[in-house]
Amino acid sequence: MQGYIVVILVIWAFIAGLGLVSEKLPHWMSGAEKIARVAIEKAKETMPWIQEKAKEVSPEITERIERIIPGEEIPEKDVGGEDIAGIPRVPNMVRVSFDINNEKRTIGYKGKVEFGTVIDFYNKEMSTLGFKKKVLSASTHEEVHEYQKGKKALELRFKRADRLGIAMTEMVIREL
Repeated sequence: MQGYIVVILVIWAFIAGLGLVSEKLPHWMSGAEKIARVAIEKAKETMPWIQEKAKEVSPEITERIERIIPGEEIPEKDVGGEDIAGIPRVPNMVRVSFDINNEKRTIGYKGKVEFGTVIDFYNKEMSTLGFKKKVLSASTHEEVHEYQKGKKALELRFKRADRLGIAMTEMVIREL
């Protein structure tokens, strides 16, 4: 009888532990990302030559580290500029860049949103607005779509930017 109780308690502790870990993991990963970023920044400040030396020794590892640790935080609020009127924005995406060239706007966004969720959002919303979609390129990490409605044409570039287990997406909307 006691053996059954012990087994049941062990199973319960294992399940409870899994629940705790799955609930807390995103917070822990976010904290680990901040600690790693601060450590790398401190190393760059105190030993500016270290990045070049690391590239010489192992360019592949240096590239992987740069992909894991983002060079910039997602801003708390939009940078200056404006969104394209009538084109919706995924919730939790922040405008990180804005440019006008020959009266055509290019706007960059970044956010802690799943790559697939962002693509699905624009597929649905642009279709609802009457735009026709053409996929220009696609891979597991990046997709480029062109949306056309009459004379209005837009290119949307979606890029997976996951960092330390946190789902993130970067995207650019460009008027054609």
